[in-house]
Amino acid sequence: MALTDLGRREFLAAGVTGLSVTAAYGAEAFGVTERFDEARVTAVVPWAQGGGTDRAMRITTPAWSDRLGIEFVVENYPGGSTQVGGEELYNADPDGTTVAMWNMPQMQATWLFQNAPYGMESFDYLGTHHWDPTMWFAPPDRPYDDLEEFVEYAREDGATVGITSAIGNTALSALLVEDTYDLELTVVNMEGGAEVRQAVLAGDVDAGVNQPWAFNPDHVDDVLALGSHTAEPQVLWPDTPSFADLGLEEVPLVEEGLGQWKLMVVPGGLRENHPEQFERLAETYAAALEDEAFLAEAENQGGLDEILEYHGPDETEAEVEETSQFMETYADVVENFIYDR
Repeated sequence: MALTDLGRREFLAAGVTGLSVTAAYGAEAFGVTERFDEARVTAVVPWAQGGGTDRAMRITTPAWSDRLGIEFVVENYPGGSTQVGGEELYNADPDGTTVAMWNMPQMQATWLFQNAPYGMESFDYLGTHHWDPTMWFAPPDRPYDDLEEFVEYAREDGATVGITSAIGNTALSALLVEDTYDLELTVVNMEGGAEVRQAVLAGDVDAGVNQPWAFNPDHVDDVLALGSHTAEPQVLWPDTPSFADLGLEEVPLVEEGLGQWKLMVVPGGLRENHPEQFERLAETYAAALEDEAFLAEAENQGGLDEILEYHGPDETEAEVEETSQFMETYADVVENFIYDR
């Protein structure tokens, strides 16, 4: 795990005495002497339960709670390709009692392409969590073994492809493959990684586009992994070829790698108006990602520990801006899918 911009964390201990410890005792044990006045922190997930973002949030909050000395309650707000949850965060008071694990580029796409009432400046950013590359999956009984063979199949017979949201990395990957090879795909927005996983496992689609950790590597023997939208193979499904391995470099974004960041976001104004609370949230979040119990659970949960990549608040904010510019480059592709199909 790459850790940068961690800030003042000398007062935080390296280990954890157990997840059964109470929040108040945990705060004292980790040297946190000033506690929030509120009874809990609401942790917003803009997806349904069971997907990658939901699982990542629920793995992270116990260690974060121990350090902050306050209970976290995870609440799911699926729908609108994450905009429902985005508006929940946007409308929350910037007082340090609401956080959200969101996703890039879905987050930016809501304000670029869906007329969301918020924008980049509406939020503050605590840090990244992990980056998960885009990958294609298929039911095991299909007559193709990789994405190159899938393209030939789809060219002759057409194909139905499930994606996690109408805007974001999975939609973009499907649309770029379709456009590059002049296919006619039926692209179905399933509003979540768990739903894509279920559709692939049930054989309801010819292929599904998700991320390898979000899909859950526990299913490695249950599906066909057709290829990852990257130049190099990703680490969680090591036998899966990259697009470059398959000779599909003509698809855009193979060299750069197309994937999804998960990051922790809070309502805008917290950093400026309550800097001490913002710093406490940021520092304890960063420390939670180094917690031994968290890392052990992340390893048990499909090898999440292998792809953790923390960047601090300033670097994360810069990445949010860069991703906004990146998505604007593909505005025509995304808007044609949203409004013209």
